[in-house]
Amino acid sequence: MREPLAPNDAIWLQDSATNLMVINAIIITDRLDHHTLRSAFQQRIFEGPDATRFERLRCRITGKGHRRYWEPDPDFHLARHIFPTRAKNLHSIEAIQEYVGREASHKLDRDRPQWEIQVIEAFDQDATALLVRIHHSIADGEALVCLLFTLMDRSCAPESSLPHGGGQPPLEDSWMGRFLRTAAIPLAAPGILLRRLTWFPDRSHMHGPPLSGTKRVAWTRPLDLDVLKKAKHHIGATVNDVLMASVAGAFSNYLTHHGDKAPPRFLISMPVNVRNPADPLRCDNHFAPVPLELPAGPCALSHRILAVKGRMDELKHSPAPQVIFELQRVLLTLLPKAVSRGLIDFLANKCTAVVTNITGPTHDIALEGRRVRSIHFWVPQRANIGIGISMLSFAGKVQLGVITDDALVPDPAALIQAFEDEFEAIKTL
Repeated sequence: MREPLAPNDAIWLQDSATNLMVINAIIITDRLDHHTLRSAFQQRIFEGPDATRFERLRCRITGKGHRRYWEPDPDFHLARHIFPTRAKNLHSIEAIQEYVGREASHKLDRDRPQWEIQVIEAFDQDATALLVRIHHSIADGEALVCLLFTLMDRSCAPESSLPHGGGQPPLEDSWMGRFLRTAAIPLAAPGILLRRLTWFPDRSHMHGPPLSGTKRVAWTRPLDLDVLKKAKHHIGATVNDVLMASVAGAFSNYLTHHGDKAPPRFLISMPVNVRNPADPLRCDNHFAPVPLELPAGPCALSHRILAVKGRMDELKHSPAPQVIFELQRVLLTLLPKAVSRGLIDFLANKCTAVVTNITGPTHDIALEGRRVRSIHFWVPQRANIGIGISMLSFAGKVQLGVITDDALVPDPAALIQAFEDEFEAIKTL
């Protein structure tokens, strides 16, 4: 049976030559072969008790324009989606990073369900690396986190540890809070849209020049979550406030070290979950890309964190996420594809980067008995945005991944170093 493609999924079909709407991730485990991974995937994802939530992984997209559908792939076979990598000599972090950058520039096959897992079995003497690529039209970050931890060993990923809010600032979960925000949507929408239309776009070496379409990735060493918790208690903020303030500091320092002046503020696009907590989680896209202003330039770290906290607190009680989500649905439903895409790209182009933060389980996890050593992922960007920052915490550590366009930031490792310098400064708070 065919299922109509919802507007909130269709918006992610707007790939461009320089920005593909594909989420990329690297999972490093103890040695694991592709046959074992296929078997675990088949049993836990397609045959497990939650199988109906993941049926979209068997589907391809058919149709044109506003008439698009999810349709089961008649030739679906798991071996086409989980397979040994075709690349050779991927035995170091540097080689993996270069390979992920190259793959992030390549489209997935649209005639099949748009996802794959490349198994790099001999990444290290006793380790395997899994390159996961999945098109954003299939699901957003929260749904994919659910998929990932459904695949993990049951004893290592109990239901209580699965994140629900995607790590972003949670909206007020009371029924009264949801009712008031919903009632405010028609009143708030014109003002929110007007404000976004009149925002001046960021301009610096990191945003403005044309993109090349060549991607580069890097990631930090594991950072101690307790350091962030100590800082947030000291200042009276949240871990997310501290991380976002660190991103702003890293951007400012990177520009300064490369002979550019930081703009008055950085405008970022931050995915915010707008699901009703009572609704069952399934593969779909149910979030709003909310713009957030981060303070830029020279500023004491504690002051920067407090400034971010004020803006995040305002967002938590604002109808903006739901308004933006509904506006996108209206634009995609009522306007011609070229017009809706042009307007959405116009709004997106005001931002320097897409920044997302996901919270994972608080303890170690395993896949078919193999310890998961690290997980890194890279959020896609649209329009002329050439930087994506993705933060993931689990088992007491935080790791930050950066994906950049070569024309804007040819050395993402330098941006990673700027972030790690910010982390060192956090230790002194």
